[in-house]
Formats: sequence, structure tokens, C-alpha cells
Amino acid sequence: MPPEVAREITPPPGVNPEKPKTPPPKANSTPAPVNSTPWNRGTAQNVRAGGGIPTTIDENIVFLEHDIGNTVVPFLSMLKALLAVQYQREVEPYLKERSSQITDDANAFSERYLNELLEEAVEFCNDPKRSTGLKNNLREAFRAKSETRRYVPIVRGLNGILSYFQDTAIGDIMPSNDFVFMVNDPITLKSSDISASSEDAGLEVTENAPRCTKRKPDVIGPKIAHLEKLMPECAGYTLDQWIEIVNHKSKELREARKKALPSDRTSWNDTSEAWEFKFTNILKDSHLAMLDPAGGFKVKDVFDHDKTSVLKVKSGGEAPKPKRQQDLMAEAASNGRQGSQNPPNAQKRSRELEHDLEDGETGTKRFKSDGNGTDNKAARNSGTQGDSGRNSTLLPTPSPQLSAPLQCGFYGIELMRSSWDRTHSIVILLEDERLSLRWHDPQGCIGTTTIDIVAQLPLLVTMILMFQRFGKRMRGEAGWNLQANVDGKDINYTLPPQARAGWELKGRHQVFATPLAPDDSVPGVPADPPRPYDTRKPRVKQQPQPTPALKPMKDLFFKLSWREESRDDEAHVVKTAKERAKHYLGDRAGEVLNHLPDIKHSENDPLFSTGHIRGFLQLKTDGARVPSFMLSRKLHKLDDVEPADIVARLWEIIRCLYLLWQIGIAHGDVSYWNLMIRKNDNGAYGVVNDFDLAAIMTPGQASPTKQGFERTGTKPFMAIELLRAKLGQVIQRRWAHDLESVIWCLVWYVIDGRPEVDWRTGTYWQVGAAKGDWIKFEAIPEKVPKVYRPGTEHLWAPLANAAYDWHQRQDSVLRKRSAYSDKANMEVIDGSLPCPKRPDGEEWDWMDFKVKEEEIREGDRVFVKTE
Repeated sequence: MPPEVAREITPPPGVNPEKPKTPPPKANSTPAPVNSTPWNRGTAQNVRAGGGIPTTIDENIVFLEHDIGNTVVPFLSMLKALLAVQYQREVEPYLKERSSQITDDANAFSERYLNELLEEAVEFCNDPKRSTGLKNNLREAFRAKSETRRYVPIVRGLNGILSYFQDTAIGDIMPSNDFVFMVNDPITLKSSDISASSEDAGLEVTENAPRCTKRKPDVIGPKIAHLEKLMPECAGYTLDQWIEIVNHKSKELREARKKALPSDRTSWNDTSEAWEFKFTNILKDSHLAMLDPAGGFKVKDVFDHDKTSVLKVKSGGEAPKPKRQQDLMAEAASNGRQGSQNPPNAQKRSRELEHDLEDGETGTKRFKSDGNGTDNKAARNSGTQGDSGRNSTLLPTPSPQLSAPLQCGFYGIELMRSSWDRTHSIVILLEDERLSLRWHDPQGCIGTTTIDIVAQLPLLVTMILMFQRFGKRMRGEAGWNLQANVDGKDINYTLPPQARAGWELKGRHQVFATPLAPDDSVPGVPADPPRPYDTRKPRVKQQPQPTPALKPMKDLFFKLSWREESRDDEAHVVKTAKERAKHYLGDRAGEVLNHLPDIKHSENDPLFSTGHIRGFLQLKTDGARVPSFMLSRKLHKLDDVEPADIVARLWEIIRCLYLLWQIGIAHGDVSYWNLMIRKNDNGAYGVVNDFDLAAIMTPGQASPTKQGFERTGTKPFMAIELLRAKLGQVIQRRWAHDLESVIWCLVWYVIDGRPEVDWRTGTYWQVGAAKGDWIKFEAIPEKVPKVYRPGTEHLWAPLANAAYDWHQRQDSVLRKRSAYSDKANMEVIDGSLPCPKRPDGEEWDWMDFKVKEEEIREGDRVFVKTE
């Protein structure tokens, strides 16, 4: 745009107009993910646009780096916490179902049961007859000269543990015997990138999976039920028979996968966990001698951190020390993206992670690397490390573009999003002899310090025994039995198999789907609900029951969201809004009631709160998330509105949002995908949807006083003032911010969601600057944009004027040249895009509506505790 036709807009206070601005990010040929505010500052994660819109690759890397460096716990503490969670999710519900006496609590159970498991593991490791096979496999693996030659012996050793203990009850808990370990080579499972070719047709295609990853775990734990689908002729085989097939008949398995139907081929939902190997050194014989320590392994040594951190061998050598938290932090900082190019900026990172980003800077990090794309750390590892018990390195192999810890994070995301009801995932990292575990859930990643599986072999055996005795819930399969009462009728329903969350490490992990209900017109027998935990007796093969025919419930819509526990439940917010509207608006209550979602059923499941495991680990539980289910009447997108009607629908929404604010409900996340349309026999209505981030206030309150609501929103639609705020700057959230979001929604509608500069990528400052530039250089009334929605030509000039006038008005308020006024703000829009008039008798001065102090009910007053 030539300078002479650009509008002059005074920069906001605190911004130097002479300071050169880093150019905003260029528009992408492929639409980039849309994300919202930081996860610890009022998160609106994984916003939906027709379907789930995922998180950016770089954002997940930033979060992973943050969690790897700051959320690391001792390995033994993690085992205890896992057992405590198992008690909550599986053991206690099992006992209650059978009216059994409960004598333990979660902590007591984990202490007792971990001791029992360790005693079994130590006894096993000290018995030459039983443990010789495992030890020989480990010796073979750690003497191999290439990484790939280590996979098979380690898998044989792990399967040997499963085989030996398959009939052993430990603490009255029997093993499930429903999975085996298998080498993922030839590739059975991998993350397919955006440009997945036809060669990947037999693999699960993962939309928007990162191209920078190695894409395949090295070892997986496929479920036997899945293997039976691949090889139905082997149905009913024992665990030992399946181990024999996995260990020695990989060719037959490969052929079975090729012949299987696409729906039956191995997916991420068919494995219990994923393992990543990173081998660089061959262990010395003196180190391998620690597999048979003098005097044998002892349980007390496992609990003695001084003895387990530095384990002596008879020859006088030492095993390497476990990595400490600061070591992991340094590794994450120096080895975050090996040889990779700087990807797009993270979009919704915590403010703590953005503290080093000045105005105009990008959020990428640079890592030193040589000309071949190998980082300095890999170069350092190329030398001999005799002092640490190693005598040579493996043959050089191409370095993956992500470090092994970060790669594990992407496997964790794959597992979490493999099914709509997946609650968590477990990923194991084995770097030479050092093993660590990673727990992923919607709150983030928790890693452990490493153990030496040679010197601390009983801990490896203990972990495998735990996995063998986990039920479905501890493998991340919630098994929710969906039921609801809709209009007085009880219904059972399920979701289509393709329903799943987006590509994100932490956040709301929202799932949207049209539910499926049994079709009564088609004969069928309902399947028995799955039992989440039944390992107190030997596994008995049950005959599968035929499942009923299903039909879509086309008038209903399902939503699963992992909301922060500190936030009000969405259904509660909507219920409160409706009740207050009836009380404070009286005959005018329809101005709100007709424009809110019709929620038919809502419930939460605190059993799967992400705060439980963090509480057991004595970590902060701030930001804990709980799964929330909601069934609502289906609504229509703004895209379905004709251009001639869009202004009327948006004024209905503006009126509803304003009145909600006056009665004490602040939405906080007005976006194009949260504004919907309801159609009925009387016409169409604009609807305000998705109250996940809404705040309940005292009626008449100007701004939410509860922390965490100051800067919520979805970046393309957030007010420029919020986007341009500096770190630490206190901004009072006001009605004007939600009103400005409505303007940006209309802009999005007119330009068909395709601004010349993408508003979905970059830092907050960059997006705010890009939107400011749009007003200055693009929102010219005389010039219709290059790309626009057909039929919206008549809207362009008034919209451009409204955006410009709005920006000038807000600048005047910020500079204190004008007083803040909700009505004046709405009149700015009304001047260019007039609110449609209604028949005489229906008009009222809703822009002047206020709840008087003396009219506020005592129960509607919200008091916020202050420190």
C-alpha cells in the first residue's frame, strides 16, 4: 500500500514510533494452527475451526523444554505415585464394586505394594536360573556395535520378565497378560507428517505431525487383542505363544499387517506405551559385571539414594551417576533441536517462557551446530569415555532432528490423542544403560531422573511388573460409559472412532463430535461395558458380545474439555447466566436466553484429575485439569450466515454479551468459532457458545477480580491492547475487549479467514502489530481486499470505517483524552454498521442497562480471597 493512502494511526502509549519493527510473520500457504492465551494465564487451548485446530510444533517443543527442565522427579518417587494413582483409579473402585473392606489409602497402598514388587524383583534378579536369560540379553545388547542390534535382545529380555511372572499374584493382584513388547522395525507404528506419501498408506496418518521428528518409536507394547485382529488364526494363543511370534516370527506379522483392512492396521491406540532408544557407547565388562553384584541385590539398596546413585563394582570402577535435575535442564537447553531449522514461533506459551522476548522479536531459539547439522553435544560424545565405565562408541549414525527427550514428548502426544478417551500416556527413554520414564497428561509432562538398568536391575524388573499389572485405566483408557438424560429420556451413547483431541502437549484437549446412539430399529445386543480393573483373578478369555447398530444423534453435539479445576464449569456458568438473566432482566430475559447454548447434560470426572499424580509427587497442583463432558443442541457456524444477515446476527451477539457482562458474566474468549447460529421455525439467532474461560462476577462489576482472566482469548480475535501488553503490565479486563473481538470476527468473515499477514502465528506483540498494520494499510474503504467472501462487498467500506474509528477511540481512551464508556464504544460501531431496528414496542435502551447496587442479591456477590 503506498504511504500516501495509508491511514495515520497514533501508536499507543509506550511504543516508540521511530523504533524499527520486526516484520510480522508471512502468511502460510497451509493455514497455521489457531491458538489462544498462555496455558497458565487463562488458557483457551486448541481452538476449533470446523474441526480440531492443533497446536504448533514449536509450541509443543517450548512446553517440553520447560517441563523437562522444571518437572523432574526421582524415579522411585514416580513408581510410588503411579501405584497411588492405580489405587485411586482401579483398586479402590474394584473393592467398592464388590463391597470389600477397604483397609488402605492410596499412599499406604503404594508404599506396601512397591515393597512387595521390589522384593519379587530382587529375588528374581538374585536367582541365576530365573534371571540368566534377562542378564544375557542385556549383555548382548550393551556389547552390540550398532543401535539397531540392541533392540531385539532388549525386547527378548523384557518379554522374558512378562513370561516368567504371567501367573504370579503379587499383593493379590494378578497380571493382565494383555500386551507384549515388540521391536518397531520393520516400521509398524510412526507419526506420519503433513506430507505423508502413499508409502505410509498402511500406517496411521497423523494430521499436522511434526516433520522435524524421527517419527518412529523403537519399541512398542502392542495389545494382544490387536494382534489377534491381525492374525485371527492365532486367537486364543497364550502369552508365551504370542511372545514366540513377536520374537521369532516378525515376517508373519509383517505379512498380516499388509493384508489387514486399513481400520485394523496398527495405530497408536493399539499400544500400551512407547520406548525410545539412544545408544552411543559400548559398556565395559567391568560395568556389565554389576549385573551380578557381590552378595546379590538388596531391597534396602534400592531405597538408599546414596547407594543407588553411585554403585561400586568389585573391580573398583563406578557406574555413572543418575542425571540430576540441573543436568536435564542443561541438556534440554543445549540439545533441544539437533540440527533443525528454526520452526514457527510458539503461540500459547507461558508468560514465564516469553520473558526474554522483546517487542518485535520472534520466539525461536538457536542452537549451535556444525555444517553437517550435528550439534556440539553429538560431537562431544564421539570421543572415548573410559572414565565413566565405557570403552568405545558405536558406529556413527545420522542424528535425529530432535533430542531423544523431546522426541519422547511427541510420542506421548501421539498416544494421548490416539483416542478421544485417552487420559495420559507413558513413554520410556533408554539412553545407553540410563532409563527414565515420562508421564504425559493434559497438564503437561513429568519426567524422572535416570536409573542404571545394569547396576539397578531390580528397578527395571519392578517397573515391568507394574506395567504387567496395570488395568486399562492406568494405560490411559478411561473407558467412560457415556450416559445422559435428554428431555427426560435416559440415553446411552458413544462417539465415532475418529473423534480425538488435537496435536498439543498441554491444554484443554478438546474433543468435538456428533454422538452415536443405539439404533432400536436394527436388532442387536448391547456390548457389556468394559471393566477397567479386574486383575485379582486369572485372566479368562471372554466371548465378545455383538455390538448394537449405531446411528448419529444429528441434533446433538458432544464436547469433552479438560478444564482447569480453578475455573467454573461451563455448564454452571451458562446455568448461572440464565438464572441471573431471568432475575435482573425480567421481560427482557430473552435477549440473553435466546442466545445461549442449550446444554442437555453435563458432568465432570474428578477421578482422572491431573492434580492427583502431582499431589502424590508433592508437586504444585496449580493448573490441574479435570475432564468435563457436555451434550448440547447442535448449532451452526457463522459461515452458514448469508452476508445480508451477518450484521444483524452479530448485533444480537453484541447485545447478549453486553447484558451478560452487566449481570456478572464475562465471556473472555470471543472468537469466530465461539459465535454460532441457532436455527428454528422462528428464524435464526446469533448464539454465544463455549464458556470454558468465562468468569462469574458480581453484577455491575467492571472487570473480573479473580486472577487468570486478564488476558484470555484467541489471538486472531483478541483486542490489540491485550496483544500489545508488556510482561508484568496489569490490564483491567473490560467489556470493550470482548466487543473488539466481535469486530475482528466480522473482519474474519468478510476476508474469508485469509488476512494477507497471518494473525495466527508469532508472538502476541507481533500479532497485535500485524492487526494494527491491517487497520492502517489494508482497511481502506475505497479498496476492497484481494480475497473476500463473495457477497460481502457492501460490508467492506463500513467495516473498514468501523475498525479505524474503533482503534482511534481506544487510543483516545488509553491516552486519557476520552473517558471510558461502554455505550460510547458500541455507538462507534453503530455509526458505521447500524444495529438493525426492530418493530415499535420492542425497542429499548439496552445500551444503558445497568444493575443498580441496591438490586444485587447477596448470593450474587463474588468475593475473591487475597493473600
